[in-house]
Amino acid sequence: MLDFFRTNRVVVTSGALLLLSLLLLSVSVRTQRRIDPLTGALLEGIRPLQVAVAGTATLVRRNWGRYVMVVGVAQENDRLRQRVLELEREVVRLGEAREAVTRMKALLAMKEALDGPAQAAQIIGRDPSPWFGTVTINKGEADGVTKHLAVVAPQGVVGQTISTTAHSARVLLITDHNSGVDAVVQRSRARGIVQGALDGGCVMKYLKREDDVAEGDRVVTSGLDGIFPRGVTVGVVARVSRGNRGLLQVADISPAAPLDRVEEVLVVSPGTRMGERVP
Repeated sequence: MLDFFRTNRVVVTSGALLLLSLLLLSVSVRTQRRIDPLTGALLEGIRPLQVAVAGTATLVRRNWGRYVMVVGVAQENDRLRQRVLELEREVVRLGEAREAVTRMKALLAMKEALDGPAQAAQIIGRDPSPWFGTVTINKGEADGVTKHLAVVAPQGVVGQTISTTAHSARVLLITDHNSGVDAVVQRSRARGIVQGALDGGCVMKYLKREDDVAEGDRVVTSGLDGIFPRGVTVGVVARVSRGNRGLLQVADISPAAPLDRVEEVLVVSPGTRMGERVP
């Protein structure tokens, strides 16, 4: 027993003091707040401990509340950030969908203006070489697409098919130097051949020197090559070069269709003509 008290003397002493303080407190209450000197001294002695314990409890309680609040705010911030990302992705998706609908409406209007078979196709590949202007569309022989069919966009001529597979076709753009489109100047009806230039643009060749061709003139297909419907916009005259000699003049043409950005096109069958609704 003595060994137990010797080993746990701190705990036993603390417990005894605590019991004594509780006893004295009880006695003081029963005696209507009459405090004897011994009780008063004991209460004064344990007062710093009580103040310290109460202060520590208050501090722990306050800090715990702050911690819980900080954790809650951090979790709410994470949730809000995730929601913002989701909304941003949704805005991008809706923007792409809106742009696609706008393009498809223009393509449908172009198709309705054509008097003959035409089917929509999507560009799925582009030739990375700067020397060859070609793109690949997602329609091929299984869809009735063959070589030498006109490919147009709502803005104007894109090119013609030059090779096909079962489900795709390769399109030679009008900016390729191997291309050729029989065309006329819409205002003066001067006729020539629009070919691709090495700088990525187009030129209209075989114009007679006396032909009336001016900057800003619109150039449209003549329909005489048996590929492109008559009256489809090819581009606009950017510059005219007559030179000092010769019987011909050359006009630089800015293509009407944005060939580097166009995404959907129409593949037009031979014999198709433009309706009266297209200017």
